Amino acid sequence: MSAQIGRLFAVIVVLFALLVVFTTRWTVIDKSSLDNNSLNRLTLVSQLRIKRGRILASDGTVLAKSVPAGGGTWKRVYPTGSLFSQAVGYSNVLEGSAAGLELSDGSDLRGLQTGLGSIFRQLSPTRTGDDVYTTLDPKAQRVAMQALGSQEGSVVALNPRNGAVLVMYSNPSFDPNRKDPCAANSAGTCFNRATQ
Repeated sequence: MSAQIGRLFAVIVVLFALLVVFTTRWTVIDKSSLDNNSLNRLTLVSQLRIKRGRILASDGTVLAKSVPAGGGTWKRVYPTGSLFSQAVGYSNVLEGSAAGLELSDGSDLRGLQTGLGSIFRQLSPTRTGDDVYTTLDPKAQRVAMQALGSQEGSVVALNPRNGAVLVMYSNPSFDPNRKDPCAANSAGTCFNRATQ
């Protein structure tokens, strides 16, 4: 009888080990493919519930901010329209597309943290991202836009002392407040002449 109990115990231990191995593989090793799976709507819903941080110019002008979209979700708006569209970019969580600072500083804007901070931050009912402060100068950006007029091209101005980007304007530009600003039928272009 004790030999049968021993074999049963061994089978249970093997099954438990297989359960641990496969669960670890799905939740840790293949985490990114699981998160990026188009059938996984949980990731999309969690992204929409984050109040992303603002993107600010050097003088405090708000270049991008989140506004309530109903149902506890948020959407991005760009108060300066196409003036800073190439540098700031856009973020459309529903379409899964982003560009510019919205893409490159996305983890900061979503407030992603590692370590213990990420555990305690999840206890908060509203998740708010961090603000991103830029060195962009709105007055100089308007001067660059006026100087280009309807001519295609780009203007970039850097501070020679520290390399800070003061102006980054490309023409033609695009309206980041549109649902899909880079669609083929939209006015302007998402091609950033200053960086590409």
